[in-house]
Amino acid sequence: MDKYSAVIDMGSNSVRLVIYYETAEGTSYEVDNIKNTIRLSTFLNEHNEIIEPGIKEVLRVLTQYRQLCEARKVSSVIGVATAAVRKAINKEELLTRIYETTGFTFRVLSGEEEAYYGYLAVVNTMSVSEGFTIDIGGASSELVKFADRKLVESYSFPFGAVTLAKQFFRNGIPTDAELVSLEKYLKEQFLAHPWIKEKKYSLIGMGGSARNLAKVHQKMMRYPFASLHNYHMKKYHVDTVFHYLKELSPTQMQGVEGLSKERADIIVPGIYIIKVLLECIGSERFIVSNKGLRDGVHMESRLKAKNLTLLDDVVEEGVYALMVNYKVNQVHARHVDNLSCTLFEQLAKEGLHSYGPEEKRLVSVAARLHDIGRMINIGEWNQHTFYLMVNVFLPGLTHKQRLLAALIASYKGSKRMQRLVAPYESMVSEADLQMVEQLGLLLLMARALDRTESQQISDVKLLCSDGVVVLYCWGRVNEQSLEAQTLEEHKKKFRKQFGLPLRLEWKSK
Repeated sequence: MDKYSAVIDMGSNSVRLVIYYETAEGTSYEVDNIKNTIRLSTFLNEHNEIIEPGIKEVLRVLTQYRQLCEARKVSSVIGVATAAVRKAINKEELLTRIYETTGFTFRVLSGEEEAYYGYLAVVNTMSVSEGFTIDIGGASSELVKFADRKLVESYSFPFGAVTLAKQFFRNGIPTDAELVSLEKYLKEQFLAHPWIKEKKYSLIGMGGSARNLAKVHQKMMRYPFASLHNYHMKKYHVDTVFHYLKELSPTQMQGVEGLSKERADIIVPGIYIIKVLLECIGSERFIVSNKGLRDGVHMESRLKAKNLTLLDDVVEEGVYALMVNYKVNQVHARHVDNLSCTLFEQLAKEGLHSYGPEEKRLVSVAARLHDIGRMINIGEWNQHTFYLMVNVFLPGLTHKQRLLAALIASYKGSKRMQRLVAPYESMVSEADLQMVEQLGLLLLMARALDRTESQQISDVKLLCSDGVVVLYCWGRVNEQSLEAQTLEEHKKKFRKQFGLPLRLEWKSK
C-alpha cells in the first residue's frame, strides 16, 4: 500500500524535514523538503544548556512541520537530533517539550550512529566500494572509512562549520594567522587517527558545506549538468574555491553565485575541513553526495523491510524505481533490454564494435528507461525521456554516464541527438557521440523487434557472412508483421554506423 513517511533531522546548524512517498512496489522518492536555519548550537550557554530562546525557536519550526505532515497525511515520522542536542545537559527537557507541543519523538544520535547513517546513504546511492566519507555539520563532523562497501573505521570530531567559525575567526575575513591556527588544530585532530593515512581513497563529502562548495565550483565552471550528487572535483578545485572565498567580505559573499546566503559566514571553515582532510588522506579527488544522514535513516527502515543491510546493486535499484514511478511497461522494457544486450554481445563477437561492460550497462539502463518520457506526453517522447534521465535522481551513475544513457535512450537520429547534446558539449567527446549513435541504433532495433509490446520475437542471432550482417529473428512473426516493417526502416542506418549491409531472416518458433 502506498504511504507517506518523513524524517526530521535536528542538526546544530539547521532543522530539516524530508517527506518520502513509498509505493506498494517498494520504491521511494522525495515529495517535500523544507529547511530552517536556526543555529541551535549558538543557543548553548557556557553550562551547555540550550537557552529558552533556542527552545522556542525549535518548537516554532517543528509546529510548522507538524502542520505539513498532517496535510500530507504522513503515517510515520522519524526524528533524529545530533551534536548540539547531544551536548546539551537539558536535552531531556527539550525533547519532552517537543513531544508535548508537536507529538514528535526524537532519538539523540551518538557520533558513531551519525557517522553510520551518512555512510549508509553514500554506499546505497553511489557505485563506490571504498573511500572516506565526511559529514560536516554545525558542531560536529563525522568521518568514515569503508572498504568492500563495509564500514571499517569511524569517528565523530567535536567541531563543525559553526563552532570553528566561532572559535577561530574574529571578523568577517579570516587572517592568515587565524587560518594557520585552524589548520594546525585540524591536522592535530585528523592525524591522531592513523587509519586516515592508510590509503589514498577518494573523499566523499556530505552536508551544507560540501554542497555549497560544489555549487560555487559548478557556477565558476559554467557546468551544464543540473545535479550535485556524485559531482567530482580535484583537490586543486577545492583549493581554488577556498582561496576565492577566503578573501571576500560578508557583503561580497552574499553575491557569490551558488553560495547560500545563510551559509556565507561559515563556508570558509567548512571548506577548510575538506581541504585539510584531503591533504591528510593524501587524496586528489573529492566527490559530493547530496544524500546524507536523513537519507541514511530513511534507507535503514527500507532495508530492514527487505531484510537487507545494503542494496545489492545501486544502479539496478534506481532503474527499477524510475520504471515504477513513471509507469513503464516492465515486461516490454525488460524484453527490449534483453534484445539490446544480445545484439550488443553478438556485434562485439563479430568484431563490429569494441565496447565493454560499462557501455553494455549504459545500453541496459537506456533500454529499460526509454519509455519514461511517455508518462509526460506521447508527442516528442524522446525529448521528455532525455530530460527526465538527465534531471531526475538516478543513483549509481556518474553525471557523464547519466548523460550518455539519456542520449542512447532518446536516440532517433543524428540531428535530434545533436540538438539534445548541444548544452552538454563540454562533457562529451566525438568518440562518445559515435558510441551513442551506434548503441542508440541497437536500441532502436530492439524496440522495433517488440513494436507491438507483445514479445512476438523470442530470440535473435546475428552473424557476418560474405560481407553481410544477417540478423535471424525467431518468433511468431514474418516479413509482413509490424515488427519486420519497423525494423526495415533501420537497415540504412545500420550500414552507415557499422559499415556493412543488414539482411533480415524471419524464423518460426
